[in-house]
Amino acid sequence: MDKNEFLTVFDNLILDPLTRDYYGQEEFFNVGYWRSDTQNQQEASFNLMEKLLEAIPDKQGNILDVGCGLGATTSYLLKYYLPADVVGINISPKQIARSAVNAPDCKIICMDAVQMEFEDDTFNNIICVEAAFYFNTREKFLKEAWRVLKPGGKLILSDLVFNTTKYFGDLVVPQNIVQDIEEYKGLYQQAEFQQIEVLEATEECWNTHSRDLKSWIEKEFEAGEIDEETYKVNVAAIDDLLISSSLNYLLVSAKKPIK
Repeated sequence: MDKNEFLTVFDNLILDPLTRDYYGQEEFFNVGYWRSDTQNQQEASFNLMEKLLEAIPDKQGNILDVGCGLGATTSYLLKYYLPADVVGINISPKQIARSAVNAPDCKIICMDAVQMEFEDDTFNNIICVEAAFYFNTREKFLKEAWRVLKPGGKLILSDLVFNTTKYFGDLVVPQNIVQDIEEYKGLYQQAEFQQIEVLEATEECWNTHSRDLKSWIEKEFEAGEIDEETYKVNVAAIDDLLISSSLNYLLVSAKKPIK
């Protein structure tokens, strides 16, 4: 799949009216972090941002949101950062246009995460929410992230690790597949990151989201809001993912060492 085909497929997925209905008013597109009292996907998405940002206790300086989607993650960063200190990048012009609306006071740029057009040592922190597994490749992204981070800067991200392209098809390049969490950690070490912390959170994130999404789709079908074919295709896909043991959802932080 070439870049234009990828953008068409992914734009259609994230901008699909059914997707947007499920996520509610805030334009997130992630599985979220589900606590015992979490009420819905929007709240879970807020939780995920808070969970990730715990890895940046002081929240000083500036921050780059890589793969910023429709700008909900970028906008959320304004809870802790000034607009002038928040930059969002995405490879999709359509999504960038929405990001500019949802985070109007932030700098939003159409840019490839594996070929960033920033100077070395530009950012104090980088956040990347559920995007790195789409990149071509994660290894290239990590090298770029290390380059544009200031010494002592933090990279925080949520990511999916799987050893097959079965579930995401051509949206994922085979070169971005890793066999396990240890191989995944090795990519950060090769990029010269230190203080690498990887928390496996498949149940709190991916599995609980999948069950909630399935329940929501069932309710929408019963209410006549979606047709039978859409219902069957989506429920079958979710069930397939829920029984898979080859997919892990990770919360990650790593630090660029001080020279």
